[in-house]
Amino acid sequence: MKLRTFLLVSLGFLFSSCTQAQEKKEIHASDFLKDVKKGKAVSVANKIILDDVNFFVSEKNLQLAGSNRLENVVDGNIFFVNCIFMGNVSAVGEYKSVGVQTKFNNNLIFQNCDFRGDVVFDNAVVMGTADFQQAKFRKNASFNNMMIWAKDSYFSEIEAEGTVNFIYATFNGNLYMRDAVFQKPVSFQGVTVQGQFAASGMNCLQSAEFDMITVGQRAIFNYSTFAKQPTFIQARFHDDAEFVGDTLQNLNEVFENTYVAGKLLIGESVAPARLKVEQNLLQNKEN
Repeated sequence: MKLRTFLLVSLGFLFSSCTQAQEKKEIHASDFLKDVKKGKAVSVANKIILDDVNFFVSEKNLQLAGSNRLENVVDGNIFFVNCIFMGNVSAVGEYKSVGVQTKFNNNLIFQNCDFRGDVVFDNAVVMGTADFQQAKFRKNASFNNMMIWAKDSYFSEIEAEGTVNFIYATFNGNLYMRDAVFQKPVSFQGVTVQGQFAASGMNCLQSAEFDMITVGQRAIFNYSTFAKQPTFIQARFHDDAEFVGDTLQNLNEVFENTYVAGKLLIGESVAPARLKVEQNLLQNKEN
C-alpha cells in the first residue's frame, strides 16, 4: 500500500513538473532587445512576449543605405522558437524624418511562432538564413523588398489569417513554402528567387498574385489549391514550372505574357488547353 501511494505521488509530481515545464513564461521585449542593442545573439524559446518588438533599437547602429534611407544593423543571431508575440513585430523605423530599415548580419529565425499583431520586415536585409517555418500570422504580414542572401529561406507550413505581401522581395537562394496556408490575399508581385521556389501544397483561400515573378531554377506548385484563379502575368521561369494536380483554368489569362525556359507541367484537369498555352509561351520566349 505504501509503495502504491509512493508511486502515485511520484507520478503526480512528475506530471506536475512536466506541465509546468511546458507552460510559457511571460517576458517583455526589453528583456532581449538590450542584447540586440549590444550586438549579442538572442535565443528565446517557449516564451510569451507581452509587448511590441522593434529591432530598431539604437541610433548608434545606423548606417547610410541610400539617398533617403538609413540602415539599422543587428549583428547577433536572432533565434525564437515556439514563442507567442502579443504585440507587433517590426524591423522598420524613422530617424529625423528619414526611414530606417534593418540589416541582420546573421540568421533570423522564428520557428513555430505565433504572431498576434502585425509583422513588418519591409526592406530588411538578412545575410544569414530566414526561417519562419510553421509560423502563424494572426494579422497582416509584410516582407516587401526584403532581401535574403542565404542558400535557403524557409516559410513552409505557415498559416496566415491576414493579408501577406512579399512584393519585390529577393531570395538569393531557394525559397521553401510548402503547405503554406493563406486565408486572405497574398502577393508575390515582382519577387525574385534565384534558386528553386518550392511551394507544393500551397493553399490560397483568396486571391494570389505572382505577376512579374522571376524564378531562376524549378518552380514547384504541385497540388496547390487556389480558391480564385492566380495570376502569373509576365512571370519569368528560367527552368521548369510545375503545376501538377492543380485546378487551374483560363490558362491564357493565368499565364499572360509568361516566359518558361523549361517545361510547363499542368494538371490533367486542364490538359486540353495546355498546348495552346505552351504555344503562347513559346511566342513570348526571350531571344
